[in-house]
Amino acid sequence: MAYAVAPHKSLIEVHNSHRLNSFSNRADIASDSRPAVPTKCALRQADTNGAKFTTSLWCRGQQAGVRIDRRSEQEMKLNGNRMGAERKFNGKMHPSKYSYSLKFASDGSFLENNEKTNNEILQSLCSRGKLVEAVKLVDVMTRRNQIPDFQSCINIIRGLVNAKQTDRAYKVLQLVVMTGGIPDIITYNMVIGGLCRKKYLKVAIDLIECMSLSGCPPDTITFNTIIRAMFDQGKCDEAVQFWKDQLRKGCPPFVISYTILIVLVCKKIGATRALEIMEDMAVEGCYPDMVTYNSIVNLTCKQGNYEETTLVVCNFLSRGMEPNTITYNTLLHSLCMYGCWDEVDEMLSYMIESSSPPTSVTYNIIINGLCKKGLVDRAIDYFHKMVSHGCSPDIITYNTLLRALCKETLIDGAIEILRRLRNTNCPPTIITYNIVVDGLAKQGVMEKAMEVYKYMLDHGPRPDDVTYRCLIWGFCRADQVEEALELLNVIGMYNRRRVRDNCYRFIIHRLCKKKEVDAAVEVVKLFISSRKKCDPIFCPAIILGIHAAGMIDEAAELRKKLIERELLSL
Repeated sequence: MAYAVAPHKSLIEVHNSHRLNSFSNRADIASDSRPAVPTKCALRQADTNGAKFTTSLWCRGQQAGVRIDRRSEQEMKLNGNRMGAERKFNGKMHPSKYSYSLKFASDGSFLENNEKTNNEILQSLCSRGKLVEAVKLVDVMTRRNQIPDFQSCINIIRGLVNAKQTDRAYKVLQLVVMTGGIPDIITYNMVIGGLCRKKYLKVAIDLIECMSLSGCPPDTITFNTIIRAMFDQGKCDEAVQFWKDQLRKGCPPFVISYTILIVLVCKKIGATRALEIMEDMAVEGCYPDMVTYNSIVNLTCKQGNYEETTLVVCNFLSRGMEPNTITYNTLLHSLCMYGCWDEVDEMLSYMIESSSPPTSVTYNIIINGLCKKGLVDRAIDYFHKMVSHGCSPDIITYNTLLRALCKETLIDGAIEILRRLRNTNCPPTIITYNIVVDGLAKQGVMEKAMEVYKYMLDHGPRPDDVTYRCLIWGFCRADQVEEALELLNVIGMYNRRRVRDNCYRFIIHRLCKKKEVDAAVEVVKLFISSRKKCDPIFCPAIILGIHAAGMIDEAAELRKKLIERELLSL
């Protein structure tokens, strides 16, 4: 059941129908002409034809008084196929399905209980996760003029939203407000988010208008949700007007919400239009900061639209604002992506002379960009510049350089850096060691790879599954299958499940290539024993792979021996 909110002195007047899940056919907002009674809280029940009753609840408002009356359900279209398609708890929702009567067995005991007893039952249902039963009980309590427990209703609302039953969550939320409760901002935001996902934007906006009146004003998350939903539905101009309206109503100019709005305009329409809206918003008292500008700069750089990036930069410079480190880093990252190295040098020089000097992040961006392009020598030059300007390299800097050196087969240089790191205040991590081990293994330099591995065993950090995988693959590539098997047995002393299936396949394949089928069978046995549940297609897939590689006799022999050892069924 939905409700409309309208100002009405300083009282909240509630007119509730005979059940929570009933639907109104009225398309307009119902209004009640009865005068409000100036009592703090009064519950009245009027019997109509013995079957239905009308409840009126008067409670003093928390801030500005409102009157809550019943509204047409047509705006939400809660009945019918649209909402019924995603039901998880109780099938499709239909008004008649939840029409309770005194004869309905599941309600019988509830109808005889007082408010305290029903609330105890409601709390128990919520604690046990009985969402459907809890909603039914709230329905019964509503018909009997009983006020459901506040916290239980909040839990029900959140549970219904998570179950994608936003229509019912919305009704329970209205009930909480009608009975004097003030839902918290998290609950409101969950319901508004659910309404937006269902594309009930009008209902969600109406709910925002009611939030302040109920004592819980919307926050930046509330506005962010509405703004994003409007853009998702292609309502760009409506989103801009919505934010203007909120500012005119006294809403705080949340920078995050404002930034999201401007970035979405820039993304959907362009930076020119975004800058125009920024000028309009300034008239409303909402001004951009460097967070807003940096977000637009980042977006235009990612799009590769440097003309618009220039417009944005010129705009904030004309306002007397200076770029900060984030601005420079964003621009440098984009320039590195496109290989504009002369511009990178120029901008870095400008940063050194500005009030936003380069940081380790700045140098890491440049070094990483150079390494990705294979310009390792130039990256090392920037590393020396970094040190000379008093900016200490971090482990990310060293890992980036080590990965590039290993990729360019500069193994000796990588090992030298690793040795020097051990005696610095930036010791190598497991990732650093794995980079070097992997580089050595890929180059087939297994002796040096094992030296690094043994150093890790003696001094730390302890090798992990990545270390072992790199070594096993390296041994197999170097046709040193016996060493790979030996290492596999060492891993078995700790946890053989750390080795991936591909490593086992690779070892078995190499053993069959050397016609060591008995050893291959032993590896299959090791694999099966290392898994709680072995993939039934593992053995057939290995046999097919060996057969496809042209080792027909070895594949047949392996199949025969696996069957003999009951490792493969016929």
